[in-house]
Amino acid sequence: MDKSIYTALNSMQILRSNQSVSAQNLSNTNVPGFKKDIQANFGSLYLDREKGIDPRVFALSDVGAFDSSQGALNPTERPLDVGIDGDGYFIVKPKSGKLALSRRGDFKIDQNRILTDNTGAQIYNVDLEPIEIPEFQNISISKDGIISIQALNAPPGQEINVGQIATTRGTQNVKLAKSIDGYIRTDDGKIPEPDQLSTIISGFLESSNVKSVDQLVNNIEQSRAYEINVKFITTAKELDEAGASLMRIPN
Repeated sequence: MDKSIYTALNSMQILRSNQSVSAQNLSNTNVPGFKKDIQANFGSLYLDREKGIDPRVFALSDVGAFDSSQGALNPTERPLDVGIDGDGYFIVKPKSGKLALSRRGDFKIDQNRILTDNTGAQIYNVDLEPIEIPEFQNISISKDGIISIQALNAPPGQEINVGQIATTRGTQNVKLAKSIDGYIRTDDGKIPEPDQLSTIISGFLESSNVKSVDQLVNNIEQSRAYEINVKFITTAKELDEAGASLMRIPN
């Protein structure tokens, strides 16, 4: 009887993990460019023994991944809000950690005149260096990521280029995963080289691709499945006790 109990306990552990994933997705519904985490899928494993296959079966989960589909591009009319139309990622340097990939486009200029997103991650240029933005009257970002400004004392119409935002689409044949810090990298922790093949749209911000209704429904289903496993363990315990009682030798 313990075989079925261990199987149920393993399933409950995966269900709890899936509920955590749903909670994480729901908490990031309004985060620009957030890519929802995918819940674990269930599978089966038969344990090998020296003299054959153990009849005990465990529920397994695949390694968690994320949904890379594009969120909606919403107009903001703010020149430093940018979105990638189609495939591709920005190359950023988080406050802590190595270079990473991101779809978050709510850019700003920090106190050191460095271009960052709203989390403080630095936006890198094609030379994989931070982008410094001088004081300006106007600023614009082209489809290929070139940043142009009209300097404070420049005559009308005179613009200078101050950098080009690094983007990459070199992820088609590379397996990507979210690191512990929540940023996207390859399995070996590296990032593809900039290729500038992505299309950047200024004045638009990509929303999260999380659908809150779907996550709430998944949460309810996971809770019901968890309760079923709890009842299964209780039933298995009762059956085990009943079997032990029948096996007792009467005095």
